[in-house]
Amino acid sequence: CTCPSRALVQESIYERFMERAIRRVESIRSGNPLDSVTQMGAQVSHGQLETILNYIDIGKKEGADVLTGGRRKLLEGELKDGYYLEPTILFGQNNMRVFQEEIFGPVLAVTTFKTMEEALELANDTQYGLGAGVWSRNGNLAYKMGRGIQAGRVWTNCYHAYPAHAAFGGYKQSGIGRE
Repeated sequence: CTCPSRALVQESIYERFMERAIRRVESIRSGNPLDSVTQMGAQVSHGQLETILNYIDIGKKEGADVLTGGRRKLLEGELKDGYYLEPTILFGQNNMRVFQEEIFGPVLAVTTFKTMEEALELANDTQYGLGAGVWSRNGNLAYKMGRGIQAGRVWTNCYHAYPAHAAFGGYKQSGIGRE
């Protein structure tokens, strides 16, 4: 699973970026996954829903701010018993558990950085290294960051765009090398 769970945002663009990101996340449509307008389905089980909600509570106890979401989402009709959750964005620090542990749910932990060196340090300060993404208008900088991030796959200005036959694997506690 290479679902993104952390976002490192340059401090100088944080406010403008997050305003747009929050609007986008709040527009995600939850519902029946067989409905073509649905963008996010339910969690796989009640246990997984509770695990995710517990992580959100842990984040809040450690000082993270909930920027959007963070609660169970109750739908109507035949979906009323589904394990739906509002997509969630938390703002905090990279040493918090919501940044360092795999939540396996619609939760994004966001922090800021000032310099590219700090961004690289934050990106690599994790026990996992399966996937990462770099966004930049500066191709040279994006290349350097991509080479410096300890992840099996680093996308530039996109995420999850790769051919099905491409090698897959990670660094650190992510995987056992390349498949």
